[in-house]
Amino acid sequence: MLFEILPFDESLIPAAGELLAARHRGDRLALPALPECFSHPETASTAITTFWEHKQVTGVAAIQDGQLLGYLLGELVIEEVWGRSAWVRLPGIAVRPELEASHARELLRHLYASLAAPWVEAGILFHFAQIPASQKEMLETFFSLSFGIEQVYGLADLHAMDLAPQPLPPGVTIRPTTPDDRQLLAEMSSIIWQHQVQAPVWGVHLPEDETEFRQEWADLVDDPQWSIWLAFYQGQPAGMMGYYPAEVAPDNLLTASGYGELSVAGTYPQFRRLGIATALTRQVLSHMQASGYPICLTDWRSTNLLSAPFWPRFGFQPAMLRLVRRVDARILWGR
Repeated sequence: MLFEILPFDESLIPAAGELLAARHRGDRLALPALPECFSHPETASTAITTFWEHKQVTGVAAIQDGQLLGYLLGELVIEEVWGRSAWVRLPGIAVRPELEASHARELLRHLYASLAAPWVEAGILFHFAQIPASQKEMLETFFSLSFGIEQVYGLADLHAMDLAPQPLPPGVTIRPTTPDDRQLLAEMSSIIWQHQVQAPVWGVHLPEDETEFRQEWADLVDDPQWSIWLAFYQGQPAGMMGYYPAEVAPDNLLTASGYGELSVAGTYPQFRRLGIATALTRQVLSHMQASGYPICLTDWRSTNLLSAPFWPRFGFQPAMLRLVRRVDARILWGR
């Protein structure tokens, strides 16, 4: 298959919007909970424009006889947690849907090679790609480029759930937080990270951020956007779960106005396997449903042996996978 790789520029956005809208329509066939608006080329073009206008975004396009076959956009991010990294976001990738699978695969591999070469030359060796979960060929292509799954983002249709009240497990009580729970929430801030730093997740938690991290959790009781519920077992704090209105942005293809995001959830190790997490989840999702949220977003590490099987059992379907690749740093001197 013959095509030319050229730098992406604004003149290509309308054609790219057509490709992105077509991709999103296919994604919604697999997962109708995805926002409908990005199925339209105008809205898809706005998503691309918004991402393209981020600082440090570059892109490449595959052109054949003046026609756009596909494009790839990436953003450089320099910050504490991810270090020097580059991100292909959801609006930053699409190919023509009618391309044969082998041709689409070849095209994407060449697009990545062209886009990422300057990253590596600049010492950007941590590469991320957000790929729709329904795009199996696209995922396989990135797997062939040495990417692996790190994070799963799932959507659940709350209207399709049976959340009728059920008896709580013996000894368990559940209630919403009050302003008096500031210290309790600060102490509970360790539930998630103390599990995530263990095998096989090994997710980093920086000790120098601990004081600020505890304060942020304590402050959640004062945030009117948050709804947090606490579980107790025989009067002892056992677990918590909380949600807030999902962030909506022109380039966020996972959410729309009215969606909710379940962002924090955890149970102390000594109180696991008592049904507490299930009871908390039913309580929180029921509260979301009653509050008028149609769709709930949550995410989990694919390596988390507790959450990875838990959320799909509650009806969360993968919508997007965050893939990651680390390039061997020795390439900078060992050529």
